[in-house]
Amino acid sequence: MRKTIKQRRRWNYLLMFVVVVFMVLLNLPTLIKQYLIPAPDDQIIAHPYLINPDAELRALHSSQWSLTHQEGAWVLNVSSEVEPQQLAQRWRSVVGTELSSQQFQSLKPSLNSPSSIEVWYVGQDEPQRITYYQLPQFWLLKNWQDKWIAVTVEPSYLLLSLN
Repeated sequence: MRKTIKQRRRWNYLLMFVVVVFMVLLNLPTLIKQYLIPAPDDQIIAHPYLINPDAELRALHSSQWSLTHQEGAWVLNVSSEVEPQQLAQRWRSVVGTELSSQQFQSLKPSLNSPSSIEVWYVGQDEPQRITYYQLPQFWLLKNWQDKWIAVTVEPSYLLLSLN
């Protein structure tokens, strides 16, 4: 009779082992996805924003014009064909292609004098200064993360043609 109890225990252990192995096999695809294959978000490199998308924009100041948010509306200090709200939205939505330091160094000889725009955010004491270069085919701008990005837009999309 003792032999049968030992044999039953062995079979029970074997059965438990088989159940555990079966559970591991069922979860194997999930484990492989989770630990061995990078997530799709890791594979896609998002285009970086020019202006901090998480901060509330308060004002934009260039050497020729100023755009400020006052009493719930955007106000432009010069006359323009572009509505102030539309101009603010254009600046907030600008995204570009990040340049590596090697790419920037190769472009450096062709860069003329830079221009800049100050970007003021709510709750911040110092502005973000956007340095930019206008090249024949694209713009080169330094974004809020201090990265150089290339943007292809018409000059009138971001800069105003003053009346």
